[in-house]
Amino acid sequence: MAPEPQAGTLYSTIYKRQIVCSTNRNFVLSLPGGVFDHGVLAAISGGADSVAMLYLLIHELQASALPARGKLAVAHVNHGLRASDSDGDAQFVQALAAEYRLPYFECRLQVQTDSPPTLSENTARNFRYDFLRQQAERIGFRYLATAHTADDQTETVLHRIFRGTGLTGLAGIAPQRVLSPAVTLIRPLLHVRRKEIITYLESLGKGFREDKTNFENTFTRNRIRLQILPVLRTDFNPQIDEAVCRLATLAAENQTVLSELFEEMSDLAVIERQPGRIVFNVIPLQRYSLPVLRELAIQVWKSQQFPLREMDYAHWSKLAELFHVPGTAASPPLAFPGNISAWRMQNNLVIANDETRLRQNQ
Repeated sequence: MAPEPQAGTLYSTIYKRQIVCSTNRNFVLSLPGGVFDHGVLAAISGGADSVAMLYLLIHELQASALPARGKLAVAHVNHGLRASDSDGDAQFVQALAAEYRLPYFECRLQVQTDSPPTLSENTARNFRYDFLRQQAERIGFRYLATAHTADDQTETVLHRIFRGTGLTGLAGIAPQRVLSPAVTLIRPLLHVRRKEIITYLESLGKGFREDKTNFENTFTRNRIRLQILPVLRTDFNPQIDEAVCRLATLAAENQTVLSELFEEMSDLAVIERQPGRIVFNVIPLQRYSLPVLRELAIQVWKSQQFPLREMDYAHWSKLAELFHVPGTAASPPLAFPGNISAWRMQNNLVIANDETRLRQNQ
């Protein structure tokens, strides 16, 4: 059992291995080597997952016998959507950071509560990650840690299946993701079940905040968690969570293989690449099938950081077909979600955001 972290100490050590803590069984908190030496900004909501993550991070800092030169700080985003409950979350997290003498940073979002729920949720998420990334950059910390769990992975993959997704979507939540040249997002608890986290906190006698909206059926994710998953576990497969997470891992591994292929294809075909615009010579790509070109289009879209959320199978297929347009005639621009356009210019295929396209046409 991981012992309770001790309060009243300013923790700063260097970290070069994985943490293994025991509840009913061992589970692993996965972190890059030397993570604390580069600095970790822990995003703490006050809920069970993030509170447990913070205790585990603190415990590892305490357990290290290396010189005190690492960095750990706490950040909280107060969405202001639940009135006094939101303020209570912020006060709880601030007190927790103060107990362990950790630097604390808070941002209060002014999100319109009369917006449609999905719009408010997406807007809040974008603001949240913008603040966290900017704060990590501001204090010179390399890593931003969030407390996504295996349960979040299961819900995410099922949500994407219900909405319609491809191989990329089946890969679910990535264990880490580059947010900017200076900041990398890490998810140390992604392979840990939420029930194990609750057991860990109970073993410490530690409390956490409950978000009442997590028990409302307003959002699709909540309905998956509260209605669909219990039925799947009871009537179909008690190990459904493990099965879905395994599917996500296999999909991610396949994406890694495909990414290597797409890098080779890009080396052959990309003749221009800049922020907001990429140009292909389609001739070297004619020998590839449409499914391969469709996956290439997805990878290109992601590498250019074009908006992904509204893109669907029909959009990807339409984009892939532009690689195979016969002849050398130019085509009018095709509009895609996120203000992105694609068009043929003889043997070249141009994909650009509208701002870049209009600026270069002036």
